[in-house]
Amino acid sequence: MDEISLDRSPGSDAPSGDMTGDSDATLRAFVERWRIAGARLEHLRREELRDVDVAAVIESLDGAFEATLAGPVRTTSGLVEQQAIFARLRHARPVPAGE
Repeated sequence: MDEISLDRSPGSDAPSGDMTGDSDATLRAFVERWRIAGARLEHLRREELRDVDVAAVIESLDGAFEATLAGPVRTTSGLVEQQAIFARLRHARPVPAGE
């Protein structure tokens, strides 16, 4: 893999915050660094996925699965109740115009 420079010192080819005054060469260099970084990150992701111990992950999640069975069965997601709470709050404290 290619080396990536993270130099952001004055005069480096890192783009400015809003990128409006940056040259095409600066922006191309920035995009190229991210292309290389993306390929390296994808390579690392694939290595991590290849090396994962699936049995250990399933065992570590067993408690979370068991916890879902311990409580009462929900028939809704709670979204309707949440929206009702928001409506009550909105009516209790109206937001002044312009905010």
